[in-house]
Amino acid sequence: MSLLHHMDSFILWLVLFPLLIGILPCHLIAKQKKTPCQVYLCGFFTMLGIFQVPAVVIVLQRGHLSVLIRIMFWIAVVLSFLGFVLAVVRITKTTAEESFELPSIRGKSRSELGLWIIFYILLALQLVASVLVMTADGDDAYYVGQALLADVTDLVYYFDPYTGAYSVLDYRHALAPFPLFIALLARQSGLHAAMVAHTILPSFLIVASYMIYMQIGRLLFHKDKKRLPMFMVLICLLNDFGVYSRYTRETFFLTRTWQGKSVLANLVIPMALLIMLAVVCRTEPEKENEERETEEKRTAGLFVLLFFVNLTGALSSSLGLLLLIVLETLFILLAAIRNGRPMLILGGLLSMIPCYYFMAMYALERFA
Repeated sequence: MSLLHHMDSFILWLVLFPLLIGILPCHLIAKQKKTPCQVYLCGFFTMLGIFQVPAVVIVLQRGHLSVLIRIMFWIAVVLSFLGFVLAVVRITKTTAEESFELPSIRGKSRSELGLWIIFYILLALQLVASVLVMTADGDDAYYVGQALLADVTDLVYYFDPYTGAYSVLDYRHALAPFPLFIALLARQSGLHAAMVAHTILPSFLIVASYMIYMQIGRLLFHKDKKRLPMFMVLICLLNDFGVYSRYTRETFFLTRTWQGKSVLANLVIPMALLIMLAVVCRTEPEKENEERETEEKRTAGLFVLLFFVNLTGALSSSLGLLLLIVLETLFILLAAIRNGRPMLILGGLLSMIPCYYFMAMYALERFA
């Protein structure tokens, strides 16, 4: 059977579900026009964050992958339906053009369009390389092995992927079951877990990562949007020429995209930075009172999204949660002091509950 025959499952789980689910949190964040990138990122992290909860429960109970898939499927269907209804209601009250901002080349200079063309060419080369070039890594013996065992046996984290024998539950990996998401995609598509991890999933993760950087650029250069394509070309070149060591972020981004630690470094942490930058921008003391009050009413939605981003961080890497705690604590504390908004500290603490909870679970098991 051709690869195209299996793509409907990936379109459902990696495109359609995130776009529809993302309408719900995105409505809490912004009342004005929402870009497809904003909606997709909100839905992608919300879906992965929700996936973390039943995944950990089933792993700790030594349950079945089929049960996890059924639970996650119906959760995604219900949230997608609610998102679709909200979008229809919003469009009927206003118009599609007022609700969603679609990409347009109007008003862009030749140099700006040229830079966008260069960026998309560089991005296309990275996507082609991620599909055609095979990059072997020793960690695949565990991560892809766990996904394959879950798909084949329907038992999650029951066997040692190195030997195939029954294994004692390792909480460090059990609390960050990202391989089960690979197993879900493999089961739903009918493809081998290694093909899903090495060939299919990296393309979606690479594009999602650049969506995050594009939103960061929109915040940084909101007064001069002509610099945004230059920023995106620079990020793309840094990723291309940053593979000078096996331990760099760029190496993980291009050659180990499917591993949880790469998802943490290239999606979760940049997304957390994007949200915190948005919080700072919305609570600027220099804004007019009316504008500031309007934006502050939806700042709570940013912390709700940050909650799901932290859940996704827990799904990706248990030990990486410490990085998120340090980063977000310092950033939110400085933002609260700088902008004179002490309530930001409360929002930050509540959004970091997943970090505290899963780190406490790991510490209690590790040192008990």
